[in-house]
Amino acid sequence: MRQNRFLFLLLFAVVGVLPVAAQWRVGFQAGYTHNSLTTESGYFYDRRYVALGGFTAGLPVQYAFNDWLAVQAEVSYVQKNYGMRRSGFFEPLHEDMTNHYLSVPVFARFSFGGKRLRGFLDAGFYAGGWLSSRREGTTFAMFSEPEGVENPSDVSDNTILYTYDEKYAFDSRRDNRFEGGALVGVGLEYRFTPVWAVVAECRYHHSLSDMQKDYMKDRVPRYLNTFLFQVGVLFTLGD
Repeated sequence: MRQNRFLFLLLFAVVGVLPVAAQWRVGFQAGYTHNSLTTESGYFYDRRYVALGGFTAGLPVQYAFNDWLAVQAEVSYVQKNYGMRRSGFFEPLHEDMTNHYLSVPVFARFSFGGKRLRGFLDAGFYAGGWLSSRREGTTFAMFSEPEGVENPSDVSDNTILYTYDEKYAFDSRRDNRFEGGALVGVGLEYRFTPVWAVVAECRYHHSLSDMQKDYMKDRVPRYLNTFLFQVGVLFTLGD
């Protein structure tokens, strides 16, 4: 009986303290992304994939339970770009993919440090959608020059090298436009006043969802893994 009474009093005390310490914060953030495609080249021994840079911007909403623990959710636009390169005879060929994603991360933030300058660690998950893509590169046109060719140059008597820049056409049978994964992050926050603060962060998104559906036998999985380097501001509501 005494134990139950003690637990009840403890719970009452915690619930009574939380509303006093808790606070809502909203803000804006933007920065640079460095994304890589994790996959296998399969039979294309002369093919490799390279990481490319991009842009990100988002709107964070944070609920701080106390001075060291908060939960944050965001709605973000994230570019997850990568390139393909060839070697040997096919070295002139390349392709760069610009991929536009809508991402919704949800994570816990653990803060530490002084009243103004504080560090923090993030851990959580994200989900989102593959909005659109654009393909830009160089390829071969065999035997004849196709319509709309830009910058043609002879590679051999019957081979033409040309460039292209076009919107990627989704295939509903092949492309998986949902993405989900885990995230971790580390950063610094400087509180200029009790109302607003500047934040700088490095975050890593590790995709757990394949870019392709299970549409064919012996297909090769493709995953996007992204570093985000971003800065932003947070405003405390109600102060």
